[in-house]
Amino acid sequence: MRMFKNVLLLSLVVLAACSPVKKITSLEDEMNTLFRQEQYSQVLERFSEVEALSIKGKLPLSDATLLVAAQAAHQSGNYEQSAQLFQQIETALDGATLMMAGKNLQELGRSAEELAFWSDNLTSLTEESHKLSAYKRQFALHQQLGSYEEAAAVWPQLQSLNDPDLMYAQVEVLDKLDKKSEALKLNDQILTVDGEHERALFFKADYYYHKAENWYQDEMTKYNRNANYTTYAYLRRELKKISTDFRTARDLLEKLHQLQPENRLYVGYLVNTYTRLEMRNEANAMKNKLQELQNQ
Repeated sequence: MRMFKNVLLLSLVVLAACSPVKKITSLEDEMNTLFRQEQYSQVLERFSEVEALSIKGKLPLSDATLLVAAQAAHQSGNYEQSAQLFQQIETALDGATLMMAGKNLQELGRSAEELAFWSDNLTSLTEESHKLSAYKRQFALHQQLGSYEEAAAVWPQLQSLNDPDLMYAQVEVLDKLDKKSEALKLNDQILTVDGEHERALFFKADYYYHKAENWYQDEMTKYNRNANYTTYAYLRRELKKISTDFRTARDLLEKLHQLQPENRLYVGYLVNTYTRLEMRNEANAMKNKLQELQNQ
């Protein structure tokens, strides 16, 4: 009888050692160790084992285990798996982890879903750097989705950064909202910070070129409808004013051409601008340059 009890006790010990819960606990410990060692692929291998055991034993996965697996998947570049795992976590995430979860959606190109994510979680971010990153993503996503009014509403949270590229994104938003004067004012601020900001230079050059060209066409149309000495005198007076805008465009385009000598768009603009300013030699030189670029 005593021997039977000893055998039974030994059987229970062996059974306990082989129980799914103990195996899962052991694998979870391995996951944590491997994660600290940045062995992310191995973390995910252990997690697959944990997941299989939990399904077999009808046991829930802990949020802590899901979090380690989600972070490992993210670090491995498996953003889809990471996003799915983050969705299963029920406890609140800290700021750094929220940033990682949002980054998954960005990498997966789920713009609408990412925008909703930041709207839901922005108030949970306590670190200023995290808040700014979230605002940047909100702004970029609104712009990307064509929600320009919403993008403009986010801008006050970002304008103190004085980031030329971010400022230019706001210039584009203002332009889409047909707030041209505000766009030009902000664009000039960019050029004060970075005088060689290519997109800001072109925005201003394009504005003055088309302003002058449209004005020129309007005045020529008026004159051709009633060509006489009086209308010709008026035309000459207006052309002097128009030339001021063409010269502004010219100076900016020449700077752009220096920055990007092979850019056909800039060369084409210069051909037309020099022509309007009756700078024939310069216009011919740019025509030849344009031909060379087109033949390449």
